[in-house]
Amino acid sequence: MVAAALAGPARAADNPAVTRVSATFRDAVFLVDGQAFTGAASFAWPAGSKHALEIGDAEIGAGGPKTRYAFVHWNTPAGVVGGGSRIVTITADAGVPWYNADQQVEHALSIIYYKCASPPCSPPGFVRVNQVAMSQDTDVWVAAGAAVLLEATPSPGYVFAGWYQNPALPPIYSLTVNGPTAVYPHFAPARTMHLTTVPDGLQVLADRAPVTAPIDLEWGWETTHTVGAVSPQSDRSGRVWVFQSWSDGGAATHNYVISPVVPPASLTATYALAIGAGFLTDPTGLNLTVDGVTAESPVYQAWGPGETHTVAAPARQVDSQGAPWAFKSWSNGAAATQTIKVTDDQVDKGVRLIASYDPLSRIRIETVPVGLTVSVDGAPCRTPCEVERTIGVQVKISPPVSVAVGDGTRLDLVSWDGPAAEFAAAAGYRKLTARYNYSYRLTLSSQPADGCRWRLDPAAGDAYFPAGTMVTIAVDPATGMKFRAWDGDLIGGVNPSPLWMDAPHAVRAIFDRVVESPDPRVVNAAGDTPIAAVAAGSIASLFGEHLADSTEVASSDPLPQTLAGLTLRCAGRFLPLLYVSNGQVNFEVPGDLAPGAQKLEILRAGGAAEEVSFTVARNAPGILAVAHTDGSPFAPDSPGSPGERVLIYATGLGPFAPSLPDGFRTPPAPVFAVADPVEIRLGDRTLTAESATAAVGSPGVAIVQFQIPADATKGDTTLSVQTGGALSNSKPFTVR
Repeated sequence: MVAAALAGPARAADNPAVTRVSATFRDAVFLVDGQAFTGAASFAWPAGSKHALEIGDAEIGAGGPKTRYAFVHWNTPAGVVGGGSRIVTITADAGVPWYNADQQVEHALSIIYYKCASPPCSPPGFVRVNQVAMSQDTDVWVAAGAAVLLEATPSPGYVFAGWYQNPALPPIYSLTVNGPTAVYPHFAPARTMHLTTVPDGLQVLADRAPVTAPIDLEWGWETTHTVGAVSPQSDRSGRVWVFQSWSDGGAATHNYVISPVVPPASLTATYALAIGAGFLTDPTGLNLTVDGVTAESPVYQAWGPGETHTVAAPARQVDSQGAPWAFKSWSNGAAATQTIKVTDDQVDKGVRLIASYDPLSRIRIETVPVGLTVSVDGAPCRTPCEVERTIGVQVKISPPVSVAVGDGTRLDLVSWDGPAAEFAAAAGYRKLTARYNYSYRLTLSSQPADGCRWRLDPAAGDAYFPAGTMVTIAVDPATGMKFRAWDGDLIGGVNPSPLWMDAPHAVRAIFDRVVESPDPRVVNAAGDTPIAAVAAGSIASLFGEHLADSTEVASSDPLPQTLAGLTLRCAGRFLPLLYVSNGQVNFEVPGDLAPGAQKLEILRAGGAAEEVSFTVARNAPGILAVAHTDGSPFAPDSPGSPGERVLIYATGLGPFAPSLPDGFRTPPAPVFAVADPVEIRLGDRTLTAESATAAVGSPGVAIVQFQIPADATKGDTTLSVQTGGALSNSKPFTVR
């Protein structure tokens, strides 16, 4: 270690500093120790040696004479050196491997409009580039991509007439310099325009801007300007003046072209003291037309002596409230349309006229919906319509009670806010409205024709029901007949059944003739099903003869236990009844009745009791009806569609969770779900139900919802449900 220290420092030549010197652009020239280089050059200098680097402030590049490379600063791995000077002195060192002259591209913005041949000069105007004024042709160098603000300012005796390169540009605008650019401002010689008024101190319009005369304006040679009169106007003393004429004979507003001469031009607008003109109506607020302009009265104007004006009162008009009025007279006795010649002697007193009107009676008749025909004094009037009558005349308006709009569809009058009898036409405006609702016809038939007696709730006087009415349809089979099923717009075998009147409907009841008197039997309310049992909590039907002397339908909540003199008892309890007739009784099976064989007792007032054996199962499903989600039934002419959701009304699906009390109509809350899983059989496909819940208001009935698969086979097929391993009856089903 001592020997190394005594050896002394190593020579600089033994440790050269390799240094690379370059410029941003390959064709840019720079000097190293006075020798010119381009692009980049590498040097192996003795460490610690001193060298000079130099580059010009700017030089023309390959882009042409209007594009150059501008020096920014010298740069190194450690940062900027030299403080922005283009000449720097460096010391060779291996720790600084390179120096680069950073440059940027600049383009010339050429201002071309005036060249001063022999200073001092008086330019026609100045062009400011980023707030720096230019007084003659020059090139301003701008970094590529930079935005520049240009402003053209004319000198006295000149006006700025636009930019030659684009006359649509305003005198101040900005542009982005992406290459060599030239702008050409146009400064035109100006001529003084002296504007005056008689009397002095009034206003005129110069290029649509109000100015107070007298005033001198500088307008360019051969330029076109608009001069106009301000009429009427008030002077400083409050007197009102109206325009009379321009000294050049032009219209009140006209164009003026500046001739290319030096002497000033002048224009004088002559005004006269205004005559006040006021026009009113009785009643006030009606319209009047003055010189072709219609306005609401009162109308006030200022006119000049010698002028001629036309004033018109409409023969008939309505006010803002819709009331009609008829012209009666002007206060000067002139015709409805009159011409007024203004005279000098009217300056002090002015012109004041009143148009008087007489009231009329205007009646507007409307219907909901529109387009119906009502009778007005025996004549047809298609709504909306209006009639006018003399005040006090008797008027009779009669809207029709019903209007047929299609086969089985009509509009029925529900309200009319007009008088039922004749009434006297009163002054002013009155609107009367007749409102109608749609009603639809319900057509009933049976097979055979004498198979039953019909019962409807609500009853219909002429087979038409208001739209949206829910009609309960029931039939009482004739002697020797047994109800089989509904056909048409009702399906299934539940009697009675509801039908929503959303269109004209036709319902047919199909009956079978009873040849023998069968023994009483208990079956699913949906009819015959694959399982010979009924489920606890379901709706079951008891069929037999002479079950009751009359037909009654339960409407109370809770359900009655005696109906039409009939009572049913099972396992020591009385059962809730929904429907009782001579041959059929619909009842609710107790929800906690144990599966297996059971006995049903038929008790009649004053008669002997009968027993009927039946079987109870946990699951004994039966489909009552199939409907669209809007409640309309499925039918061959109303089939299902792939992807559509379907509602199945069924009974006997098993217990609900939570359990439902017997004999009560299902409340809307909480939701009572079917406890056992429910599957749907659509043809040969098995689907899972989306939901299966108790039907609100219908004891013992569940609503099962499922979705027809998007890839379902179209055509006629069958539909059934299965729960707890028990399969229901099947229903015909069509997918289109």
